[in-house]
Amino acid sequence: MLTKNLIRYSIRKNQIFPKFINVNDGQLLNISSQFLELFRDSLGKTREELLSESKIIIDNNECNPIITRGFEKLLLDRTKFNTDIQEELIEFRKNLFTFTSQLHNQKEIQNIDSYYKAIFNQFKKEISDIQNQLYIDHPLNQPVTQFKSLSPERLLHRYNCAQIQGLLIHCDHIILKIVKPDSFSLRQLFKYLRFYQLLAQITRLNDNSGFQIKIDGPLSLFYQTKKYGHNLAFFFPAILHQKQWSLEANIQLRNRKALQLKLNHECNVKSHYNHFMAYIPDEVSSFQNSFKKKFTSWDIMPSENLIKLQGEAYCFPDYSLKNQMGQTIDLELFHTWHSSPLIYRLKQLEKVQKTVLILGVNKKLLNDPTIANYIEDSEYFKNFGFLFRDMPTVSSIKPVLDIIDELL
Repeated sequence: MLTKNLIRYSIRKNQIFPKFINVNDGQLLNISSQFLELFRDSLGKTREELLSESKIIIDNNECNPIITRGFEKLLLDRTKFNTDIQEELIEFRKNLFTFTSQLHNQKEIQNIDSYYKAIFNQFKKEISDIQNQLYIDHPLNQPVTQFKSLSPERLLHRYNCAQIQGLLIHCDHIILKIVKPDSFSLRQLFKYLRFYQLLAQITRLNDNSGFQIKIDGPLSLFYQTKKYGHNLAFFFPAILHQKQWSLEANIQLRNRKALQLKLNHECNVKSHYNHFMAYIPDEVSSFQNSFKKKFTSWDIMPSENLIKLQGEAYCFPDYSLKNQMGQTIDLELFHTWHSSPLIYRLKQLEKVQKTVLILGVNKKLLNDPTIANYIEDSEYFKNFGFLFRDMPTVSSIKPVLDIIDELL
């Protein structure tokens, strides 16, 4: 993802327009090929060596350096370096510094040669070897271990996508409209929402042609805004798989008044997400496995469907639970940045006549007095809600399932 100083945009009449590059531009394709050749051959090189050679490409092209530094940043994001903590090196460095500080107080150390000789006698290592290894764990000295390549054309598309992602980190909310979606792509979109722990207010469009999805932005939050902002930006490429979509967001850049960002499917930005990722975070798989071991009469699986609530509102739960009779109940989790969606959901559920959802709420949300009061006053939550710390546990959800077993 691009940092703020690498984002290019223009402003007209309180609107902000990302400056996209032409993905068919011959010069840019040539430059991206130069970068890719460098990064593909970077295995074993240090970060410093890689950056030095990358700088040569930047300095020797007439292209806007903001664009070329953007290419470099995106390729660095696809590069893995050896960042292992070397405990032996840390201990050796500590012992070396302690010993050399003592040498400075010894009168027999008259010159650099006697200084080096004393070090060799103590550690049985040549001074050149010590100099080469002493700071090998410094970030600039970390070697490249892997690079995830792509084509020059895809790098240009990735650059355009990153221009939008960099702006969305500075928004207060997103209003997304999906028109005439097919069920498969819509489910994939909601899976990305859930994967990045973004809760949304989902409603039908007035003409029933699709859905409006309102997602809180990082500037509307007071807790972990940086992580949430990155999650929101990572979600954006999933939108690009929809055939007809439009997006509006208020962007608040430093020392500027709010600017409106408007985009739709005609922007021709392509997603670099090929399909929904198969990766399941460890804490999620751990909860599912623990649940299956503890509750033999219930099965758990990631939810696949929208749940209709009051009026034209919908939600996409995290899990669906099914008992041996084939009866199902859905589970929706609210994490530390989900204060507004939680209040919205509690208000909806107070009006229902039957059990619709189990609600799991992170305890840190109770630090907000408004949330704490809503939780305390909610009859629905008393019966069908539970609290958890980082991820739900089987012990925290058990009292709710006991109640549901009696009702079913």
